[in-house]
This record gives sequence, C-alpha cells and structure tokens, in this order.
Amino acid sequence: MKRLLGVLMRVWTLPNTLIGLLLGALSFQRPRLDEGVVVFDRGPRGFLWLFGKLSRYSAITFGHVVLSVRAVEGSLRRHERHHVAQYEVLGPLFLPTYLGLFAVKGYRGHPFEVEASEAAKRAGPPGAPA
Repeated sequence: MKRLLGVLMRVWTLPNTLIGLLLGALSFQRPRLDEGVVVFDRGPRGFLWLFGKLSRYSAITFGHVVLSVRAVEGSLRRHERHHVAQYEVLGPLFLPTYLGLFAVKGYRGHPFEVEASEAAKRAGPPGAPA
C-alpha cells in the first residue's frame, strides 16, 4: 500500500516534476538523487546562473526536483524537502496556488514559505545534518 501511495504521489506531481527536469537540463549539469528527489546543485550554470542573477533566492523546487545555486544540505535541504511534500499534496494545483498567494502575501508572508521555514527550524539548527 505504501509503495502504491508513493507511485500515485509521483504521478500526481509529474507535471511539476517535468518542469523541474527541463529547467535542470538547462542548467547543463548532472543531477544527483537524494532520497527520491532529483537535485541540481553543482553550481550556477545555465538556468541556475540566470536564476541566481535574477533572483535573491538560492533554490527552487518543482515537484520532485530541486534546483539550487548552492549545495542543498542542512536547513536548505529540509526547507526544499518540505516543498516537495507540499507538491505531493497539491500536485498540479501547487503552482497556481503558490503564485496566487505570492501575489497577495509576498515571499515572507507566504504560508507555504512560512511552513517550509518552520519545518527547517524544527528539524534542527542551520547547518545541522538533515
């Protein structure tokens, strides 16, 4: 049953994961697998270079893909893994919901970001192993 649920979550998040894989391919780097999540964090190249220049954020998650201009570890890993869990709940509804709330609340007041930041803090101090 647990395995079936895992497969269903992957299918549910697939549209978002495909966006992440496309953007990851545009980062011109080899991804790594971290407990079922595809991670592109080997430095700011291609898309990630542009993301780093145009954004003040260091990472972004699409489904089961994390793209980052720096190593995804410690509190950043916990934060982005929480976003993966949010995608697993909302699936294709995540991006429109996220963007709608972002337009109203901004980044700091965004409930998804507040939740992910709290999850990262609860799991341990910054820099602690994930």
